[in-house]
Amino acid sequence: MQTDVSTTQTLPNCHLRGRTGVAQFLRHAVWGGLLLLCGFWSGIAFGQDDDGLVEGDAPQPVAVNRFQISPEQFDQWVFRANGNARQARKRLDSQLTMRMNEIHRICSLDQTQKQKLSLAAAGDIKRFYDDVEKMRAKFMAVRNDRNAFGNIWQEIQPLQQKVSSGLFETDSLFHKTIRGTLTPQQRVKYDRAELKRRNFRFQAQVAVAVSLLERRMPLTEAQRSQLIKLISEVAPPPLRFGRYDQYVVWYFASQIPEATVKQILDEAQWEVFKPQVRQGKGMQQTLRREGYIP
Repeated sequence: MQTDVSTTQTLPNCHLRGRTGVAQFLRHAVWGGLLLLCGFWSGIAFGQDDDGLVEGDAPQPVAVNRFQISPEQFDQWVFRANGNARQARKRLDSQLTMRMNEIHRICSLDQTQKQKLSLAAAGDIKRFYDDVEKMRAKFMAVRNDRNAFGNIWQEIQPLQQKVSSGLFETDSLFHKTIRGTLTPQQRVKYDRAELKRRNFRFQAQVAVAVSLLERRMPLTEAQRSQLIKLISEVAPPPLRFGRYDQYVVWYFASQIPEATVKQILDEAQWEVFKPQVRQGKGMQQTLRREGYIP
């Protein structure tokens, strides 16, 4: 001990202060880095934006101290405004009842036709909830795995789309059964009413798209009405509805001659409108692949 002390005492003061300063600096740097790292991981908290969620962007799961998504979050993502699986099932049953009543009002279904349609709808619902439970099992297996989360979110999105667009649309067993169950006379009545219903729904989608555009491009009442009418009537309604509805609107808008649109909009408004239709036109292959347009 004495040798150590004497050796230390023989060192010049400048060297001692230099080594002490370096040691303190290193200790502070290490501890500071550890604190930053802990703060980074403990601060990971993914939140969810209800129905304002942009399609294609993974939501932000809630986590405390480490990457972890609660089991309840799965239902919130899949069913969104519908709450959970049980509440969503009640809404689906209600939608089916209204749809059946509408078809019966138009076509006067007999008991056999009602039974066939009910069985087909039950098949659509069962298939959907089977897919939900398979995805839930995948979700539970990786809900604490940051790297796997992005892949799971991509697989959840089609389930979201089915909930939002409805289970009984174009590619459903219910829809296919309608085509094969109705008599020729009933089919004529049904097709006429269905086209009217789809036209109304598409016009509502156009109105929403134009309303969103007005945030950047104010319109007069006359301009708004003319633009909605012009886009709504440029083509028949899309073959289906879902998460690409807004792209469908701007795809159809891209089919309108530029000179026709410029009769409604001034130059400044056209400069805002032009990128929208360019984006819609660029989505043509995706919309065709997803079954929205022929």
